[in-house]
Amino acid sequence: MTDTNDESIVYWRKTSLYLNITNKCTNNCVFCVRNYKTGVFGFRLKLKKDPEEQAIIRELRKYLTSAFEEVVFTGYGEPLERLEVVCNISREIKRLFPDITIRLDTNGLGELINPDIDVITELKLAGIDHISISLNASNAEQYAKICKPKFGKQSFEALLKFAKIANNFFKINYTIVAIPQIDIQACQKLADEQKISLKIRHYSGPELVIE
Repeated sequence: MTDTNDESIVYWRKTSLYLNITNKCTNNCVFCVRNYKTGVFGFRLKLKKDPEEQAIIRELRKYLTSAFEEVVFTGYGEPLERLEVVCNISREIKRLFPDITIRLDTNGLGELINPDIDVITELKLAGIDHISISLNASNAEQYAKICKPKFGKQSFEALLKFAKIANNFFKINYTIVAIPQIDIQACQKLADEQKISLKIRHYSGPELVIE
């Protein structure tokens, strides 16, 4: 456990080590934990600014040991806002621990965030093993209401396309948050059609009003 008054770049739970490399995100999801908490697991994840790459590496080297089974890019923002940093840090992780699993938690909009880059190829070359994509809707209309993407109507189709291609190169799963506004059965059907597993996350925040 750490002092919740300190910003955490690196945090952990059980055998997973998490990297909080940015608070920037292209979405403004109504259920997002950062809307009602400053952090999780006793760590403060709200950052005043994005940490420099070398600062992330220093923190990583301080805490990463063989006791961890995976390193996860997640935190209070969208990691693919900093694609180059994700790739550079991934290479460093694989240099230190070649057999450790690296997971990326993403909203799946990396190709829209980085339009001039082959994001999936870059992630593969960097050593990413597992990608977890926040689905949270079964159609574009619901996605717009629940996730409020800055890229607008094209976002949901971009997410599905990213998942479809990534499924050829990585271990993939979708996640959804269990709120009444999300049709779990419809999301499951969509995931099944793409042959992607679906994980349901518990929601413990305030009551939501989605217009």
